[in-house]
Amino acid sequence: MPTYPAAQLLTLRTVTPPACKPEWANQIADVIVDPVPADLCGPGLYALFLDGALFYIGLHVGEEAEADYHVLHRWVLHVVGQTLRSPRISFSRRPLGRLFDAVPTGPMIDALAACLPGGRVEDVTVLTRHPLLAGSHCTAQKAAFAARHWDVFGPGREALLLDRITCVFQPVAADWETRLAGAVGRERGAWARERWLREAETDLVRRFRPACNAAIPLGAHRDGASVAEVEAAMADALRAVLPVFDRCVYEAHVSRRRAAPAAVVAAYVGNPAEPLDAATVALADEEGLGKGELEFRRRLSEAGTAFVDALRDACPASCELYFTEKPDLRIRLANERTPLLTLSTARGRLRCFTRSDAETCRRLGHEAEPVAGDGLQASFYVDPAEAVAGELLVLIGAALLPRASLSAAA
Repeated sequence: MPTYPAAQLLTLRTVTPPACKPEWANQIADVIVDPVPADLCGPGLYALFLDGALFYIGLHVGEEAEADYHVLHRWVLHVVGQTLRSPRISFSRRPLGRLFDAVPTGPMIDALAACLPGGRVEDVTVLTRHPLLAGSHCTAQKAAFAARHWDVFGPGREALLLDRITCVFQPVAADWETRLAGAVGRERGAWARERWLREAETDLVRRFRPACNAAIPLGAHRDGASVAEVEAAMADALRAVLPVFDRCVYEAHVSRRRAAPAAVVAAYVGNPAEPLDAATVALADEEGLGKGELEFRRRLSEAGTAFVDALRDACPASCELYFTEKPDLRIRLANERTPLLTLSTARGRLRCFTRSDAETCRRLGHEAEPVAGDGLQASFYVDPAEAVAGELLVLIGAALLPRASLSAAA
């Protein structure tokens, strides 16, 4: 398994920090190896260590699973992003607020707070337009990790910073390209990411709880996992034969993304007024928050967010809640293709399409109208500030009941 000191692959370059950001947000990482070693190319899992202790696990695959797309594309972002030295550092409001609550003082935290007009007492949830509040390039988890190790990451330590970081990459099996036969374009990357890597990455993150992974709530991380321990677990996680591309499976499952873990949603879904750059989308996607869910959630009101979270948490195990890039939210029976219910955003409300007919919906209290298409029979609007998520789950049950049974029950 390829294991490298970061200093063997990368170097740091000092630039002028952006206005209204700390003066130490001034480092860019550059690749110094040419050509990049072949064992760092193609799909795989990776891990990053500080002084031999794990702090991040990720997956790597190009958009089209390009054989020459190397993992250094990710590492140049992480070695400055997760150490808080990047000029691009920015937060969503709530994660920055959580950071200040969890780490009330310290040189790095004090410098961040000093950039805000009102300092530490600033209510960041209502602060408008500020370079530090320009999206979720940083999470509270990454910043808290950097604060704990500021003696390593802080200004003046640049010459030794990369010597303290170790990078590990576990590529997938050597025959991986033959297993993508029939896949084209982005299908290749999506299949490799979701069918080969996602489950393994998720299991490893749950097992080792790295400090910088957004799926691990702030303060719930585990310290001390070693390079040898993680290397062995990563190799074992990718030991199984890779599933061959199957278009039916792709269309039924891979092109539709399951809901992300709540902690990842909280880390990356910012205010719709905040810009959403490609780097943030890529970071969120790497940790399980697909573009469809990210865009859908950014259109929700606060009440809509609470409603969708309640629906996600209450969804029965027999069903699967997922998102498409339309974007919309859908619920279907596990292992079926067609949805029982679909939600789209509609100017502060949610529009529900259901497999239950309009008469059944009206009987259950919804002002529904009949529709036609994809097996869905009725549509109505939901005010998330007044509705209860369980009401929609009743509709799912109704859609599965024979109509005669529902009439008898009524």
